[in-house]
Amino acid sequence: MGLFYRTPVTSAVMPPEEQPHSLDLARLPGGPFGTFLYGPSRTVLLRVAFAFARANDSRPYWVDVRDPNEFLDPPGPVELGWIPDDHLFVVSRSEAKPQDAVSNLALWTVVRSDEPRSVIGGLTDFLRLPPPIQEALSRYGQESFRPVFVVANTDRVREYYPRNVPGVRAIIEAMIRGGVLPIFASQGLPGPGRLAFDLVFEVTAPDLAHWREGALRCEKAPEGTPFQPAERVPLESMPGVVAALEGRPNDPAAPA
Repeated sequence: MGLFYRTPVTSAVMPPEEQPHSLDLARLPGGPFGTFLYGPSRTVLLRVAFAFARANDSRPYWVDVRDPNEFLDPPGPVELGWIPDDHLFVVSRSEAKPQDAVSNLALWTVVRSDEPRSVIGGLTDFLRLPPPIQEALSRYGQESFRPVFVVANTDRVREYYPRNVPGVRAIIEAMIRGGVLPIFASQGLPGPGRLAFDLVFEVTAPDLAHWREGALRCEKAPEGTPFQPAERVPLESMPGVVAALEGRPNDPAAPA
């Protein structure tokens, strides 16, 4: 069932009658779904995002928005060396800005005059993505399976992107059409644009020292999936999350 299958446990976070019986994030590709994670602690958030990704892809790709010589303390997946160099894209704030697709000459070299409006719209949305993400999708979006792409620290470039649902959804659709499974991680309280994602989860742990007090709260999920809106699952009940938060992502007790 993947990293996130759990059996009922007794938790100090919620009474037993409120605890769900399973949370199987290995089913994320079934949509395919765009997932959004947010919470107050960047370190906890990014380690949970890594666990989400590993539930679906043993070698996920990671786009990290940060400026040169900027490092997270306590460390996250990048600082701990969990992401292979060929799967890591470190993008500065300026490099992560959206592009002007209309002025991008590549658009006019690939679009025929008789292309349907939907195709033109999809190409335009793709060309608005930051160049490093376009490159990553072009290089790795044609795997035999749908690889996971984590886009970490999106709060650092929030002011450059749409905050409404249609604008954000265009970005998600461009990545899904590119053949990948996108997971976005954003510190702090997000805006209404988060509801453009298929799945939205809040990670409530205040910091790494107190992660056992935290939970994963489902804010949005499509009908027919195993995820229920308003469902809260203790972080300590999910082996893959526990392994990442304790700094042992390859622990055999948390199989991918």
